[in-house]
Amino acid sequence: MVDHWQEELRRAVSSVAELAGQGFAFLDASPGLAAVEARYRTLVPPYYLGLIEKENPEDPIAKIAFPSSLELDEPKAGRRDPIGDLAKKAAPRLTHRYPDRALLHVTNLCPMYCRFCFRKNLMNEREEDLYRGDFEEAFAYLSAHPEIEELILTGGDPWMLGDDRLRRLVDDVAARAPAVKRFRFHTRMPVTLPMRVTESLLDAILRPGRFQTIVVTHFNHPNEVSELAREGLRRLRARGVLTLNQGVLLKGVNDDAKILRQLYLSLGEEGVLPYYLHHCDLVEGGEHFRTTIDEGRAIWTELRGTLPGYFIPEYILDTPGGGGKIPLGGNFVRQEAEGRFALVRSGQEYEDPR
Repeated sequence: MVDHWQEELRRAVSSVAELAGQGFAFLDASPGLAAVEARYRTLVPPYYLGLIEKENPEDPIAKIAFPSSLELDEPKAGRRDPIGDLAKKAAPRLTHRYPDRALLHVTNLCPMYCRFCFRKNLMNEREEDLYRGDFEEAFAYLSAHPEIEELILTGGDPWMLGDDRLRRLVDDVAARAPAVKRFRFHTRMPVTLPMRVTESLLDAILRPGRFQTIVVTHFNHPNEVSELAREGLRRLRARGVLTLNQGVLLKGVNDDAKILRQLYLSLGEEGVLPYYLHHCDLVEGGEHFRTTIDEGRAIWTELRGTLPGYFIPEYILDTPGGGGKIPLGGNFVRQEAEGRFALVRSGQEYEDPR
C-alpha cells in the first residue's frame, strides 16, 4: 500500500511548465528558466504549492521553492561545497567535522529542492561525490572512532527513505557503532511534506533506552507553519522527541525581525525550540539570497528585544571550507578600561570589581 506521503510525492510538480500550468503565471515572464532547470532539479509537492499565493511573484514561499534566473548569475564568491562536506569526508558518505559528531549522507533526494540549499550543487551532480557507495566503510569508521557520540543523518532528506530502510539503518548503527548515544535527523519533511510524520516513521527511528533521538527541522517563514505542519510537530512531541529548528536568513523571504518573531512564536507553541539562524552560505547558485552580516546582526539584535531568551536562535556563520560554525550575534559589551565595560545596546556602563 502506498502511504499518503508517497502519493503526495508522486504528484509533485517537477518543471516550470507544470508550475505555470497550475496557475503560477508569473513564471512565464521569468527569462532563462530552462537553463536553470537543466542545472538544478525542481520538485514541489502539491501540499507545499498550496502555501503559495498564486498571483504574488514576491510570495516568500515561492522564492524558496521556484527556480529563478538569478541562480545562473556569475558567482562572486559562491562555492560548489561551501562548508567543506567533501573536505572533511572521512569515509564514503561520512563527514567528520567536529570531534564528537559525524554526518551520514543518506540520500541526495528531497521532497522539495530549496533554491538556497548549501548542497544544491553536490546533490545535482552526476558524480554524486558525497553520496557514492554503501555504508560499510562509514560503519567501520564509526566503530574505530568511539569519540563520536552523535550521528547526524542528513541528505538530501533522510526521511526520503522508506520506514523499513530507516529501521534497518538505525538498527545497524545501534549494533555497529556502540559509542553513538544520540541519533539526530536533519529533515525538512515536517515543513514540505508533513504527512510524512507518521507513527510508523517514529516506530522506525526511535530506540528508547539506546539512543536519544533529536529531530532538527527547517522552517524559514511563518507561512510554513500550517495546521498540518503543526500536527506533525505535535506527533513528534507526543513521542518525546527533542525537536529543534534551524533556519536560514534569506533576503526577500525572512530578513525582517517581525517575520522571524512570528516564526519562532509559532514554532514555540508546538514545543519546537530555536537552534540556529544561519547566515546564508556561500553556495554557487544561491548568492542572491544573502544579506550582509551587518544586516543580519541588526535583525538578530532587534529580534532579541522582542522574544524571551528560549525562543531566540544563535545567529551563526558556517565558515567556508569546513572550519565549523562561529556566532555572529552579540558584541553588546565593549571593554573601556580595566574592570570597566560599556553596555553597547543600553548605553550604560558596568563595573566588574575583582
